[in-house]
Amino acid sequence: MCSVGDDDFENDLQKVMPVIKNVILSETCNKCRARPPLVVLRSKDFYCKDCFLTGTTHKFRALLGKSRLIRPNDIVLVHHQIGHPSTALLHFLRSALDLSTPKKLQFKPVILFIDNQYHLTVKERLDILTAVEQEVNSFEFNLYFISFAKYIANPDSIEELITTHDLTISENDKDELDSLVKTKCSLTNKNDIKTLFQRQLLLDVARHLKCKFVFTPDISIDIASQLLSNVSLGRGSHISVDTGFCDDRDEIVKILKPLRLFDMKELALYNKFNKREPLCVRQPEINPYSSIQDLMKTFVNNLQSNFPATVTTIIKTGDKLTVEQTGLQICTLCKNVLSKATPQLRAEDSTNFSHLISTQIPDQSYSREERYLSLLDTFEKEEYGNKDLCYACYKISNHMMGY
Repeated sequence: MCSVGDDDFENDLQKVMPVIKNVILSETCNKCRARPPLVVLRSKDFYCKDCFLTGTTHKFRALLGKSRLIRPNDIVLVHHQIGHPSTALLHFLRSALDLSTPKKLQFKPVILFIDNQYHLTVKERLDILTAVEQEVNSFEFNLYFISFAKYIANPDSIEELITTHDLTISENDKDELDSLVKTKCSLTNKNDIKTLFQRQLLLDVARHLKCKFVFTPDISIDIASQLLSNVSLGRGSHISVDTGFCDDRDEIVKILKPLRLFDMKELALYNKFNKREPLCVRQPEINPYSSIQDLMKTFVNNLQSNFPATVTTIIKTGDKLTVEQTGLQICTLCKNVLSKATPQLRAEDSTNFSHLISTQIPDQSYSREERYLSLLDTFEKEEYGNKDLCYACYKISNHMMGY
């Protein structure tokens, strides 16, 4: 197809159909039908302050109660980050623990903050640690610190790395983190590697603190973009555990996402109504085209602004995608199940076969059928990848030091 003029078309506003949003304001709250609304969600849901707070609290507790995983007196590790989701999560937990009704939560949360803001100066990072400590102490939770770079350098010394105060940080932390990957490594692969190691860090800390569960502050936009990133990176069979409510790959510790049905607007309004100011930090400048993860997040954000059902549709579609995990071999890096060998070519086999064809110089002395049979014979004899790693982990293992 002809692509002449495509660039001009993107910039020609006269050729692009404008998106016109007609929001009909309601005079009363959709829930109580008595008070005037203060909150508008999804351009059609109007709530007063009380109904909004009641609804968000119910959504949080309903997701935890529906799973029926956590038992009384279980210890839960909460991964605390900077921003509205983490602050709202702490308030959700504190409010539910302080209830004097049978509906109160009965598990014991402990908070973990990972120092990984390596684009900041040492002084700024120290200020963040102090601010995080003050915020968590205001909720009366126990707090632990750990350095992501120090963990990468020595993952077997988790007892020495975790601390409740005075975390040791230095200017060389970023260099230690960069030493994990080889020089020629794309940002996409770096992000994928860091995600795998951060998950392993949470599991190791949870085992050390005798926690059976880990809460992460991932919200709906994170889940949707992660799902599309998984498909793009060859982790389509991992969607159910990477983006579902419960990540049960580990036999001892399960990772839960209690905020996966919330968007940023809901949590920001929740914090505002509860007079909670989340911590702010200087963010690095990110080129949305520099990695697949950033590209997918930008793509989903842009779609969501014009089509409010985008994120919900992606999440509900991902919830329907599952893979049977019993009796299968496990990837040694990401701990996901490896795909079964089938008589038909899988997506992984098709990719490897295409790579073989594109790297072979055809011998014109043979007929087309003979060349095809020769390629098939070569493909069946050669071994691609690593039998202990899934397709995506094998690709990034080539960029990791020590693999």
